[in-house]
Amino acid sequence: MNGGATFRLPDFRAPSLVWLRRELAAFPGRRPMTTRMVASVVLVTLLSMALQVPQLPFSAFFVFFVTKENRVLTLVTGIVMVCGATIATSVCLLLYSYTFDYPELRIPVMAGFIFTAMFLSRTFVIGPLGFLIGFFGALMQTIAESAPNTDALVRGQLWLWVAIVYPIALTVAINQFLLPADPWNGLVDSLILRLNAASTALQRVLKSGAVGGQTNPALLDLATRGCSNMLGLLKFAEMKDPQVKHRHPFLVETVAAAGHLASATASLEFRPRQALSAEDRLCAEILLADLAQLKTAVPAKDQVLAPRSSFPPPASLPQLRELQFAAESFRDSLIHGASDYTSTNPVKVKKSLFNSDAFTNPSHLRFALKVTLAAMTCYLIYTGLNWPGISTALTTCCFVALGYTGATIYRSWLRLLGCLIGGFSGYLAIIFLVPHMESITSLVLLTAAGSALFGWVAAGSERIAYAGLQAAFAYYLCIFQGFEPGTNLTLARDRVVGILLGTVISAIVFRSVWPEHAAEGLRAVLARLLRNIARLVLLPKPGPAIQIDRNTTVSLHGAIAKDLDNLLVLSEQVAVENLMFRNPKGFAAPWLDHLTGNIQALCLVTTALLRRTKLEEWDRLDQTSQAGESALRAVVAEQLQGFATQLEKGRPSPPMTLESARAQWVQTIGSITGNDRPRLVRRLVRQVERLERPVI
Repeated sequence: MNGGATFRLPDFRAPSLVWLRRELAAFPGRRPMTTRMVASVVLVTLLSMALQVPQLPFSAFFVFFVTKENRVLTLVTGIVMVCGATIATSVCLLLYSYTFDYPELRIPVMAGFIFTAMFLSRTFVIGPLGFLIGFFGALMQTIAESAPNTDALVRGQLWLWVAIVYPIALTVAINQFLLPADPWNGLVDSLILRLNAASTALQRVLKSGAVGGQTNPALLDLATRGCSNMLGLLKFAEMKDPQVKHRHPFLVETVAAAGHLASATASLEFRPRQALSAEDRLCAEILLADLAQLKTAVPAKDQVLAPRSSFPPPASLPQLRELQFAAESFRDSLIHGASDYTSTNPVKVKKSLFNSDAFTNPSHLRFALKVTLAAMTCYLIYTGLNWPGISTALTTCCFVALGYTGATIYRSWLRLLGCLIGGFSGYLAIIFLVPHMESITSLVLLTAAGSALFGWVAAGSERIAYAGLQAAFAYYLCIFQGFEPGTNLTLARDRVVGILLGTVISAIVFRSVWPEHAAEGLRAVLARLLRNIARLVLLPKPGPAIQIDRNTTVSLHGAIAKDLDNLLVLSEQVAVENLMFRNPKGFAAPWLDHLTGNIQALCLVTTALLRRTKLEEWDRLDQTSQAGESALRAVVAEQLQGFATQLEKGRPSPPMTLESARAQWVQTIGSITGNDRPRLVRRLVRQVERLERPVI
């Protein structure tokens, strides 16, 4: 196994009980989030029953929909949803005067709403707002079919707005005061969780005297979870605290180093078992002490660590050496002034309301057309059958659409599975419990029990969270049948049929019309990632100071961090597509493991070469040594550009041409002492060489 950390993708063919246990395991923040969901649903149930607010299943469901990991994200989501519902309601009330008695107009308007929703979800800067306006608009147009007159239509429309908006506002308020989850604290907990995982692994290694041979599902999940959650927490922490925002470039480095630390720990634990040498044992002990120091420094909002006066010896075991490197990168990001590419006066760029490729990338238009085709097909089917109970087919097509075929179908199955579980639970409640309920207390207890169960699933990772949302909705449709106990079993049945219909139609459309495979998106992300790394590799250049590239470098690091996380998400989707469809355009799992781990390490090496300490070492080099290193890094950047081009086209990678350039550089640096920069340059070259493998 090479020195780079090997990133293990989740095995979707693993035993279902092992996978389910891993997904249902507790992690920081999951229990408080579930508690907030249960409290909000119970309060909404009491208020809706007391005030006789209709559409209680929708009110309870939107509690789940708006509750997020922290109170800032919950607040933002709540504001977006209230704005979307309000704008959609206003627009629909205006359009009803033209479409109420004219289905030949109402159907095209409905299709237009769906198309707009899906197009804006991918191109609008505030994508969720565009989606909600369009989706609510289309959904409200369907209400006109069952309204006997305009008075009933307007009354029902306004009550639906109340049933949606008031639980959102209530949920936002509860999330601010009941076990509030601060995004900064959440980020700190996530970072410490990865430090603890590495410390636990090192403690086991020191105790047993050997490395590897472990099977740890929790560590595997941590290593494959990616950094999107941490980057999101950082974003919301910056909205609340300017002090955190000032540290943005440093904290992005910290998040990247924490992700690499988790994958390096997994690489150490999952390798074949091997006895630990005396030298590596000493390295592990020093590293364990360093991790303990990092855990005490992470919670501070001011950078408190000082640069090292001397570096610990490198381990001989590649995986332990990789763990040392990840921990050192983590440490460097916490040192005050550790990076020289921050800018106290960043250039403010005028932001557009739409993404840069909103009107030039045909995939956005095709995506919106595909979802519209699937949704309107379902609408025509259940309207032609005069079966309004299966109208969930239309919403299924809108909510499960994710762009790539495998991701869409995977989410469809989550929706169907959640609906089956929630509907079955509701059936049992109707048959055995509801006939014996005599007070609101009984209903509250029944509601709380179901909310706790499905809320725990909804508070989990993206692999299962959507199933929890759908299970909760199906459950609420069963137990909330008006303002008195009801025993109608047809609601859950019709909902399951509708979801099954939407799932089938979506699968057919997404596989037959302009199919988009995750492998294609993965190639594009990989190519963009490698090209951005190549641009960083070229810095610094002899002569001009690095200060002139500060804003560009900060922007590149942000783009790289985002693409790294997209890389992990798309890798999982490729694995799903390969398993479901045996997609010939996909990547083999070993190749994904190899590529992901080595690109992570390459990003950290590139970042390390631009830190202040390394730039000071660059300034101490003579002009000949600077010119030699620049020439070598230029060849490395050219190699990365060529690899990106070949990878994007699905061709084998070009042959490496680094040998001669490296030999010339070695001659220029001579016998430099007291300068650690050449060591990192050597590692940069080795890391690029590890990328040379044929694309499968």
